[in-house]
Amino acid sequence: MQELEITDGRIVRIWWLLTWRTYAGAIIGSALLAFVISIIIGFVGSAMGKPDIDVGYITGLAGFLWSFFWYFVVIKMMLRKRFNGFRLAIVADEPAPSVEPDPSAVKS
Repeated sequence: MQELEITDGRIVRIWWLLTWRTYAGAIIGSALLAFVISIIIGFVGSAMGKPDIDVGYITGLAGFLWSFFWYFVVIKMMLRKRFNGFRLAIVADEPAPSVEPDPSAVKS
């Protein structure tokens, strides 16, 4: 496996992928979650006779949690993506040591 030089162009490609996918998914996912949660809480609140329930904290927390987990999805996408001329990989620094059986543990 050939290690490539870290150039500004490669860094910008990686940064752009992380940035736009993270923000786009976080904003769209959070907005959809807030919409669905607001409708559900609105219906439940109306049915219980409490239509003035403040859903800001609940939708804010749901949006934060969605964004947090979405970031891990984006990192997984980034590691699978093939950029123009390179891809990212997780590589061990040293090869794993070979495991040889202990001769004293082997019975004849």
